[in-house]
Amino acid sequence: MTVQSQLFHDTIFDAIGADIAACGGFKAVAGKLWPAENVVTAATKLRNAINPEQAQKLCPEEVLTIKHLACEAGSFATIQYEAQALSYRVEWVQPEDEQARLQREFITTAERMESLLKAIKTNETRLKAVR
Repeated sequence: MTVQSQLFHDTIFDAIGADIAACGGFKAVAGKLWPAENVVTAATKLRNAINPEQAQKLCPEEVLTIKHLACEAGSFATIQYEAQALSYRVEWVQPEDEQARLQREFITTAERMESLLKAIKTNETRLKAVR
């Protein structure tokens, strides 16, 4: 499910806020970021962390967690904001395509290892002949 989102966000904080909203809001996301904390306290902490006026900010791991949660909800506001701000183009990869790429890479690597093993054995035979 893809969430209809604003095309452009003014700040990274707006984009993160859009992703948080797509994930069910501050309480839902804060509960996943800091499960040991009281949900109301954690939600306030999260709200403050994306307020540019507040000193306390999210750490990179927390932002990545929000991006993962947003991805599951079909929202990519933060990623789109970052791409726009850094002049990158985001290329979305379907899980099936990634699976096929990984399988091809595995097969190629296995074939290369088999070739190297054969070369090692050939070289061992040569070494024994020389001794």
